[in-house]
Amino acid sequence: MLGVNALRSSILRYLAQHPEGATSGEIGRDIDVDYRTVWRYLKEIETQGGVTSEQAEGKGQSDRWRVYKLNVDAREEAVKTYLGFLRGN
Repeated sequence: MLGVNALRSSILRYLAQHPEGATSGEIGRDIDVDYRTVWRYLKEIETQGGVTSEQAEGKGQSDRWRVYKLNVDAREEAVKTYLGFLRGN
């Protein structure tokens, strides 16, 4: 889930700072990255269980209008696993 990628880390950090969630467009504007690129990363992270998503209220059925939220439990487990790896466990 964490990966060693600056953009992926920026997206996860953004969602950690916005527990109410955000769309790919909101995230993209705030971190200065095209929303389509953010959306692709979010779909990968969602597949791995790192984020959840739901349809944004009052918006169409497009994935562009989904609100993404960080899966805090998955983040904590990933951090724990990564730290174990760094310690040689």
